[in-house]
Amino acid sequence: MDWFYWGSLALAIALTLQLTDRRRWLTGHFLLLAGIGLALATYRSVSDDAGPLWQFIIVGLKVAVYVLAPLIVFVVAISFVRYSVRLIRKEGWHLHYSLLAIVGVLMVGMLILAILNGVYWRNNRLWQLLGLAIILTAYFAFGFLAYLVAGLTTRMGCHRPVDVIIVLGAGLMPDGRPTRTLSYRLKTAAKLYRQQRAKDHHDVTIVVSGGQGPDEIMAESTSMRQYLVDLGIPRDVILEENRSTSTVENLKFSHALIVKRRPFYRAAMVTSDYHVLRANILARRLGLAIYGIGAPTPWYYLPFAMFREYLALILMTRWANLAMVLVLTVSYVAKLVNLI
Repeated sequence: MDWFYWGSLALAIALTLQLTDRRRWLTGHFLLLAGIGLALATYRSVSDDAGPLWQFIIVGLKVAVYVLAPLIVFVVAISFVRYSVRLIRKEGWHLHYSLLAIVGVLMVGMLILAILNGVYWRNNRLWQLLGLAIILTAYFAFGFLAYLVAGLTTRMGCHRPVDVIIVLGAGLMPDGRPTRTLSYRLKTAAKLYRQQRAKDHHDVTIVVSGGQGPDEIMAESTSMRQYLVDLGIPRDVILEENRSTSTVENLKFSHALIVKRRPFYRAAMVTSDYHVLRANILARRLGLAIYGIGAPTPWYYLPFAMFREYLALILMTRWANLAMVLVLTVSYVAKLVNLI
């Protein structure tokens, strides 16, 4: 296989996707494929013409990978469990906070089964099942890495002047104050507002978007508006969208509110950095020319937030992912029974 050709083709596709509309998860997939293809092409070129020293280094790297891979899996799995426990202690118990711990336990379980089977049982059927599990785990790990890459590429490009800033809600504290995550979004929006006013000297409207949850004492938008006023933003430039309960509704209802005043508008939406990619994808699907700007996320919350966001992307593209899982499973089984 000509890895250089396939790596270059994947890179060309990724650049085309990025230049036409950077609001795509697929861009991250093709950039990763390009990196793998070009890396393998480089490895093959070096290994074919390598002298004794390079051959020694290559063999050493292979041994290191085989030895370190199980150790890395174990460390990552334990980190997942410890992080979930720490988050539950800090935020209180919720089922979704335990998802990382569940994934960590499954990873440790796979590792222990592989060790026991290699040392004691040596059951061929179990090796086959573990092989399928590893393939599917690798597929979803690849998707997560693609999410991280696309999360960066989706924020690249020129930031054009805007006359509307949409701030997506992120929950309130029991006393009605914005959560720390939401406060970061509001501070970023206030900074962007001042930058736009200082640079282009035109009117800028801020739309705070968020309804009232069952455990909240007021609509998120009301608390968000007051927080911005406390930051020095004029109250009369802030509009409240107080009905939405999801990102899709944030965008739909904010758009409906804006077009009544500005039929043709240029908008940016402010959300957390881990959430920019999915928000951008949803805006593209709704046909809205809105691009996300990322706000910082509290460090202790970021790993869980990224994992949950990845799961949301999986659910958003569930049919494509289900099809890939079926293709991988059927191909693997067919290979085992020598059909292919």
